[in-house]
Amino acid sequence: MEDQVCRYLTEKGFDCKTSDFLGKEVVTVSLNISGHEIKLMLIMQDRFLSLPQFRLLEPSKFGRLAHVNIERIEGVELGVVCVNAPDSVSVNFDQPLLLIQDSLDRHVALLESVITDPDWNERELIREFYSNWLFLCNSGQKPLLINFSQPILQRVDVYEPIEKMQYGLHSYYVAHPSDSEISELSEIQFAIRERDRKVAGKAVVIPIDCLKPAPSNTDSVTEWYLHTINSLPDGRLRQLREQFCQWRDNCYWIVFTAITIDNNRTWFAIKLDCDNKKALPLTSEKIVDWRVSPISVRVFNQENVVQRGGGYISLTDKKVAIIGIGSVGSEIAHKLTAAGIRHLHLIDPDIYQIDNLHRHMLPQAYVDMPKSMGMVYQCHAQYPWSDARYSFESIEELPNKYSLGSYDLIVIAIGNPSYERFFKQYLLDSNIDVTTLNCWLEGFGVGGHAVLDISGTDGCLLCAYVDHSSGSRGLQSNLSFIEAGQDVMKSIAGCGNQFINYGAANSAQTAVMASSLAIRYLEGKQTESCKVSWKGDDDDAQAENIKLTHRYYHFKESLKRLPLLDEDCDVCRH
Repeated sequence: MEDQVCRYLTEKGFDCKTSDFLGKEVVTVSLNISGHEIKLMLIMQDRFLSLPQFRLLEPSKFGRLAHVNIERIEGVELGVVCVNAPDSVSVNFDQPLLLIQDSLDRHVALLESVITDPDWNERELIREFYSNWLFLCNSGQKPLLINFSQPILQRVDVYEPIEKMQYGLHSYYVAHPSDSEISELSEIQFAIRERDRKVAGKAVVIPIDCLKPAPSNTDSVTEWYLHTINSLPDGRLRQLREQFCQWRDNCYWIVFTAITIDNNRTWFAIKLDCDNKKALPLTSEKIVDWRVSPISVRVFNQENVVQRGGGYISLTDKKVAIIGIGSVGSEIAHKLTAAGIRHLHLIDPDIYQIDNLHRHMLPQAYVDMPKSMGMVYQCHAQYPWSDARYSFESIEELPNKYSLGSYDLIVIAIGNPSYERFFKQYLLDSNIDVTTLNCWLEGFGVGGHAVLDISGTDGCLLCAYVDHSSGSRGLQSNLSFIEAGQDVMKSIAGCGNQFINYGAANSAQTAVMASSLAIRYLEGKQTESCKVSWKGDDDDAQAENIKLTHRYYHFKESLKRLPLLDEDCDVCRH
C-alpha cells in the first residue's frame, strides 16, 4: 500500500519516498516552505477511518508553531499537526488515496500559514493555549476542579479528594471559595460540610493581562512561570508579595486566568511542591527547592458550565413558578433548570407514589415524599447553582399566599381544565399582569398541547376553549384530539387506582415542547401568544375504541407555533 501511496502522491507533484519507522511502514513527503525544508511522515494503516495524520519531523527547529504539538516516540521527536477535530469530518474510507491527498493538502496549507505569517501563528498559539497546556500535563492525573465566579487575585482552600473515591466530584481536588453561590444541597457543599473533606493546601488565583504562548515542553514550565510572575503589573505583583507570601506551606496551586482570542477566558494551573514549608516562591532563587508541575483545570463556575451544557446565562435571574410536579411538570422543572433558570418555585401538594415510578423524573428514593420537595432536592443535586424552592399549595390556594405578578412566567401542568380556567379567570378578575403557559397531554399517546398566554398580546388561554360549533366558551379545549364525553380512565385495582393511559415518552415529549416554548419566551424570542401541539399515533386509542376529534385526523402542524387568538373569544373581543 505504501508504494501505491508514494506513486500517487508523486504523480500529484509531491516529493515522496517510502521507508521504515520503528518497524512500521511510512511514507515521507519533503516540502519547501519559505526556504524551510519540511518533512512530513505518514504512518500507514490498513484502513483510515479518520483523516490520515502526518507527523512533522524535527519540529523543534521551526520554533513554536500553532496547531503543532510535540510528542516523543521512543526518543524520536515528532510534531502532531492538528488540521481538524477527529470527529468533525466524514471521510471517504473507500478512496484512501484521495483521502490521503486531502489530508496532505490540509497539512501543507496549515504549515504555510504558521511559518509564513508570524502574527497569525502568535494569535493561534494564544487561541489554543489551554490545548497546548494539556499536552504538558500528566494525563493520568485528574484536573483541579475550580469554582470561581470572579477572575481576581485571591486565595482559596483546596480540598482533598475523599479517600477511595474513584468517580464523581468527590474524586477531584477542589478549589472552593467560602462565598460560593453553589447550592447548599449540592454534592460539593455536602462533601465539605458533612464528610469533613480535608484541606490539602491553598490555591492562589492570579489574573494575567498579557498571556504568552504555553511552553513547548515540561522543562520550560519553571522558566515560563517566573517570566509570567515578573510580567505582572507592579500593583498586582506588590499585592501578591504583601498579601499572599506571608504564610508558609509545602504545597501551592497557582491558578492562572487570562483572556485569549475573541474575548474567551482560559484557566490553567501550576502545582508547586516542596519537602519543607516555605513561602510562595516568586523568584528564581526561591523556586530552586520546589517541584513545578503543570496542572489541567476543570472550570466549575456557573457561566462556564451552564453555557457548555447548552444553557443560557441570560435566564439565571428569571423567576418561574411551575404548578403541578407530575410526569409533565417534573420534566419541565428538569429542563428549565438545565437551561440555566435558577429561581424555580415548584408547587404541588401531591405525594410521590410507587405507581409514579415509570413516568416521573424522581427516583425511587423519593417515594412518600411530596413531589415538589423531591424535585427541588433533585434539581439542587444535579444543578449546583439551582435556587429552586418548593411549596404544597393547590392551585386555588396560590393567590392568597404569593404575589403572582412577581413571576416572569407561571407554568401550569396539572392536566385539569376546570382548575386551569378558574386560575385564568382569577388573573383576569384581579388584573394580574403575568404570562402563563398551560400544558397537558392526552391519553393513549395521541398527543399533547401547550398554550402560551402572554399578557398584553392577542389571544389568551380561553381562546383554546371556544366551542367552534356554537362560537361560545366551552368546557373542553378546542385543541383536543380525543372527543369529549368518553371514559378514558383505566383501572388495575378499582376506582381508587384509576389512571390515564400514557407512557413516559408521551409526557417527556409534551414537557420538552412546553419547555422549549417557555425558554423561547423567556429569551424574548416569542413575543406573541401561541399554541403548540404534537400528534402521536392512534393505535392504542383505536384498540380501546376511543373516538378521536376532527382536529386529530386533519392536524398536520405538529410542534408548529400557531397564533392563539380566536375571534369568538368573549375575553379577547372586549
